[in-house]
Amino acid sequence: MPASETPRRKLLKNTISRCPACHQPAPAGVWKERQADGSDRIVLSRTCPEHGKSSAVISSDARFYWLAQGSDDNRCGAGCACSADPSGLTGTLGKNAFAGKDATIEQLSTCLALIEIVDSCNLACPTCFADSPVGTHAKLKYHRLPELKKRISGVLERKQHIEILQLSGGEPTLHPDFFELLDWIHEQPGIDYALINTNGVRLSKDDEFLQQLGKRVARGHLQLYLQFDGPQEAGQRDLRGADLRKMKQLAMQRCQSIGLPVTLAMTVNEHNLPNLWETIEWGISHDNCRGVSFQPMFLSGRSTASTPGHRLNTADIILGAVGQSNKRLSFDDFTPLPCGDPNCATIGYLLKTPLGIRSISDFINFSEVQGFLKDKVHYRIEDLAQCGCDNTDLGDILKQYELRERDTFRLFIKPFMDAWTWDEDRIDRCCTHVIRPDGKLDSFCRYYSGFPDCAPDKPVATSTLPS
Repeated sequence: MPASETPRRKLLKNTISRCPACHQPAPAGVWKERQADGSDRIVLSRTCPEHGKSSAVISSDARFYWLAQGSDDNRCGAGCACSADPSGLTGTLGKNAFAGKDATIEQLSTCLALIEIVDSCNLACPTCFADSPVGTHAKLKYHRLPELKKRISGVLERKQHIEILQLSGGEPTLHPDFFELLDWIHEQPGIDYALINTNGVRLSKDDEFLQQLGKRVARGHLQLYLQFDGPQEAGQRDLRGADLRKMKQLAMQRCQSIGLPVTLAMTVNEHNLPNLWETIEWGISHDNCRGVSFQPMFLSGRSTASTPGHRLNTADIILGAVGQSNKRLSFDDFTPLPCGDPNCATIGYLLKTPLGIRSISDFINFSEVQGFLKDKVHYRIEDLAQCGCDNTDLGDILKQYELRERDTFRLFIKPFMDAWTWDEDRIDRCCTHVIRPDGKLDSFCRYYSGFPDCAPDKPVATSTLPS
């Protein structure tokens, strides 16, 4: 047995990570480690020539880690920020507004495309991944409508289709042309769904804004992504700098009054980890709530630290939610999504029945429809030409549940990466993209990483409202 491997430690793969000190690329290994209690965890260890070795746990329970390795064939395609082509745009389909040349249809999936329409925010959360400056009214910095349309149109030209377009920021509801942009998005046949990522402040206070939003709800294809850190007191001030629970409750009630579907976006740290099931129950108690997106806190923007501490990961969320549910939720209710790296997104469902909330595993065995993940460590470009959720039995099942949105409650776990948890293999197959100011697509984790070699072009052309 090689000296590097012992019965308690096994190398699963080699990858490229980042040094937490200097953020430069560093060779790394992913290891399975046996614990004293007999359980296994997954550890990412790297060595920086200047700053030495550092490690972080990327899965507290090896049962919830899937071995997936990168390949040169899986790098981002045309129009992506990390494309090998200097222009990022090659091929023979259509005229590209940015590069001034023909552009090909991009092959890799974009399940969600995020665009920052406002740089400023009306809150100053200590954990803001975008590090948005506080600014409203005359100090508001926003992107002009023609420029936003141009960027979105460029992606549609290259990809032909955007499944979900997320309006983000800063606080997107502050944009002076918000409804004109939303109306334009709904007119685009290539965009399936608009998702508004908001802290809820304006929704809770502005009657005219609520009324205008209500007029658009009847069209469908619209949902709110409401920042929500749980109904408990613990962790509220650590995450947002204030206890905003009453405001969130009011925003939720006002969304319900206009029939606007809402997904709760919960940043999870050690303070609110014990309240996962309580958050699920709170969401289920609201008819317009479609689910909870759990996002373990990562180090980006204002969230910085020199040491990782106890980093939460997908396994922590699954173990916590199942353990708190009093057997109303099980491990079998969750499955990784195949459209990106299987460690990038995990989804589960609860079913609303006349007899109450039921576990989805009472009706379907996810393990029987995720054969594409078994022993699959090398992905081919053909696997990624379409989203895996579009061409698998699992995809068909998930679509059926999404169409029955009043009968289902979605549980989504999205662990974003920072320097401590960086695995370049995951970037190869990212399907959550940001539409950058230059019009290119970039992995969410790359865009917000703060790494010098991954920074988008700055300064960004912004406008300010007249005083």
